[in-house]
Amino acid sequence: MKASTMPKCRLLIFDASVIIDLHLMGLWEKVAERCDITITSTVAEDEVDFWEDEAGERHYIDLNESSFKQVDVPLDSVIQFKSRFLGDYFERLDPGEVESLTYLCSSKEHFLICSGDSIVFRILGLIARSGQGISLEELLSKIGLGRQLEWRNTKDFRIKYTKLGEQDSVTGTGLA
Repeated sequence: MKASTMPKCRLLIFDASVIIDLHLMGLWEKVAERCDITITSTVAEDEVDFWEDEAGERHYIDLNESSFKQVDVPLDSVIQFKSRFLGDYFERLDPGEVESLTYLCSSKEHFLICSGDSIVFRILGLIARSGQGISLEELLSKIGLGRQLEWRNTKDFRIKYTKLGEQDSVTGTGLA
């Protein structure tokens, strides 16, 4: 099936590293054409500035706002969401991740989060939302742009850390 006839994937891409990786691979525009992308303000405005090539040269990222929907999440909601977690979970959440997870959990729509960060998938497992995570590898395959990627962007990475979060849920580790 041609990309133009495929239904658009509905995603919440929040992880700055995923957006940077897509720019690095030259795939941002193709993914934006094939997906309905939502990004939180913190990620769009504070966490995605540039990527560096192998020579160390910086390439600044200008996110074309027509390629995605930017959302604001109320600060009190973010604080309340983050307060649910203890220890390693609490400490490893950066502002963009917590804002994006807060948006995912408060939305009436069924978003998927695409990430390259283990804490995101662990939290999804911990809060019984394992089905709402997707790796960059899975996303690219789903929209006809499949390729080999770094470990942190693979399905196996997502599964490993989601299962660790599920185990923590069973033992009561991580939740306040």
